[in-house]
Amino acid sequence: MTHGNYRESFREEIARLTAKHFSLGRIKEKTTTLAREMERLVNDAPGDTRRVLRHIAEGNLGRVQTPALDVLGGRLSRNLERLSRAIALAALVIGGSMLLITPMGGWHHTLGETMIIGGVFGMLITGIGALRRSHGQR
Repeated sequence: MTHGNYRESFREEIARLTAKHFSLGRIKEKTTTLAREMERLVNDAPGDTRRVLRHIAEGNLGRVQTPALDVLGGRLSRNLERLSRAIALAALVIGGSMLLITPMGGWHHTLGETMIIGGVFGMLITGIGALRRSHGQR
C-alpha cells in the first residue's frame, strides 16, 4: 500500500468512525442516557436526605447506615468520570480535525492525525469498558 493510499484509507476510516460515534442519533442516545441517570439521581436524593435528617433528629446519628448514599455517590462519581472522559476525547478529535483542515501541513498535520487516532481509540476503549460494566451489572 502506498503512502497516499494509506492516508486516504485512514481518512475514510476516521470519517466513518466519526460519523458513527458523533452522529446526531448517537449523541441523542448518550444524552438521553445521561439525562435518565441524572433524573434517577435527583429522584433518589430527596428520600435519602430525609432519612439522614430523620436519623439526626432522632439522635441516631452514630447509627446512620448509608448504603443507599454510598451507591448513589458511586453512581454519580462514575457518571461524572465517564462524562469528563468523553468530553476530553471529543476535544482531541475536534482539535485534531481542526489541525487537519488548516493548510499548514508538516507537523501540524501529523499532530492532527495523532490526536484523532488517540481520541477515537480512547472512545472505543471507553465504550467497550462501559459495555462490559453494564453487562456485568445485569
